[in-house]
Amino acid sequence: MGFIGVWVLAPVPDEVVAELAAVAGPVVEAQRNDPRVRELWQQWCAAPEAVGVESADRAATVAFDLLSGACPLDGQVEELYAAFDRVPAEWRPLMLTLVCRKGLPAAALAHGLGPERFARLPGWFGDFFLDAGQVRAALPEVLAALDLPDGERPAVERRTAEWLSDYGGGRPEEAAALLDGIGPLWQAAADAGAGLLGCMFVPG
Repeated sequence: MGFIGVWVLAPVPDEVVAELAAVAGPVVEAQRNDPRVRELWQQWCAAPEAVGVESADRAATVAFDLLSGACPLDGQVEELYAAFDRVPAEWRPLMLTLVCRKGLPAAALAHGLGPERFARLPGWFGDFFLDAGQVRAALPEVLAALDLPDGERPAVERRTAEWLSDYGGGRPEEAAALLDGIGPLWQAAADAGAGLLGCMFVPG
């Protein structure tokens, strides 16, 4: 059975961040702090190069799949849509919505960047609730995580595309949208004094 993975990054006023964080934040933190999840994180960090490689130990791919594919916000989809509806009209052009068939965009970005770079991004596998001050504070780390030397870019694009659609069917332009869209959005949100919601989910 197919599915669509959606990752929305939405600039919103601080009060919207606070309201959604109160409902969805504990769900994400429970996922992040689960002992089994922490174990899966360590397994990924120990062998990121083995994920998705047919000749490698299958356990690495299974661990990353379980770690990155949980989508804890799937149960809060109505609340997410309500928050997205409150993006001010002047900020709507800044919204970034990434949609992948049989893939999860934030998981693909994690696979592409690897654990060291991906860990520099706020939140947990695409889910975060940041007020305007936190957006500004995180900006240098976000830009640094996505600032890829020319020699690294092709491999990161390839790995990102690998995970975008049924673990092998992703298109290069989808990978480019991930790698090239987040930094400018973050900068624009910081300049506008916006908070940011990051929400990855599978629509019902």
